[in-house]
Amino acid sequence: MTHRIYNFTAGPCTLPLAVLESARAELLDFQGCGMSVLEISHRSKRFEAVHEETLALAQELLAAPADFQPLLLAGGAHQQFDMIPLNLLADGGSAAYINSGIWAEKALKEAERVGDAREIWTGRDSGFTTLPDALPPLPADCCYLYLTSNETISGVQYRDYPTAAVPLVIDASSDYYTRAIPWERCAIVYGGVQKNLAPAGLALVFVRRDLIKDHPRVPKFLTYAAHAAANSLYNTPPTWQIYMLNKVLHWIKDSGGIAHFEAESINKSGLLYDYIDCSNYYQSDVPPACRSRTNVTFRTPSPELDTRFWQEAERQGFAGLKGHKLLGGIRASLYNAMPKSGVEALIDYMQTFAAKNA
Repeated sequence: MTHRIYNFTAGPCTLPLAVLESARAELLDFQGCGMSVLEISHRSKRFEAVHEETLALAQELLAAPADFQPLLLAGGAHQQFDMIPLNLLADGGSAAYINSGIWAEKALKEAERVGDAREIWTGRDSGFTTLPDALPPLPADCCYLYLTSNETISGVQYRDYPTAAVPLVIDASSDYYTRAIPWERCAIVYGGVQKNLAPAGLALVFVRRDLIKDHPRVPKFLTYAAHAAANSLYNTPPTWQIYMLNKVLHWIKDSGGIAHFEAESINKSGLLYDYIDCSNYYQSDVPPACRSRTNVTFRTPSPELDTRFWQEAERQGFAGLKGHKLLGGIRASLYNAMPKSGVEALIDYMQTFAAKNA
């Protein structure tokens, strides 16, 4: 086997070794057809079977009710920043946005270009290290409440989703398939797959079926109705990403499903946070009640030592620990495919680094 290191990158994500090995074995000849899955037609029976199974697995593993339509859409989360307000505000009304970090802010700015999107709370003054203690008042004509389940950059995460008088739209990109979803409260749940599920270039979107409508003034490609009617095959889809998503979903199911990975997420992040909190050297800026279980952000005593930390870590076989350029510091992403042994090895390295650089 080729040498593998521990990949803590926030995205593209680390992928299960078993999935990569399976894809490698099939790369030149998919199911005996003499072609790679990268080459076969998306209209072929072989690929259609993969496509259908992927949609079914996606729905089954998250226990999404039948009144939610799963869609596989190109463009990642960024395209959903526009598609959501284009579709849900097409008939008027407003939307409420909780601005919990960089990704929520990006979604808000796009929604403001489309319709009446209102920021009802912001964590900007705290450096995006907190979440609202209580749900702020919503506009009288509010159609949906938008929130980002987990902010990848600053490392904050909702422990519990709020209950509101309007349905939730949840960007779950960074903790997709690591926790259950309160479907009874939701209108749309979506995420870019590159954070936890597959290579970049695809969004997995669940839309409540009664909200799927054709809007004459919205470009057809940007309506959920067009993609739902074509079963996510309105145009040539990103076939490689769907193929890899299929394999990762099978791996999640065979490993014990969402309940297993939620327990793993709590366990792995708990180990790392416990070490940080007991250390006199490392510090987390995020209060315990808001800490992300998938993107752990922390610092050493100085920015110079932060840089030395991740640079030396790369030479030790730990990739992707450099904090985001907008925030600095250090970030360890603990997605489903990151084993507990990776977290334990990181803690060993942190102990050695602290002793050497105290």
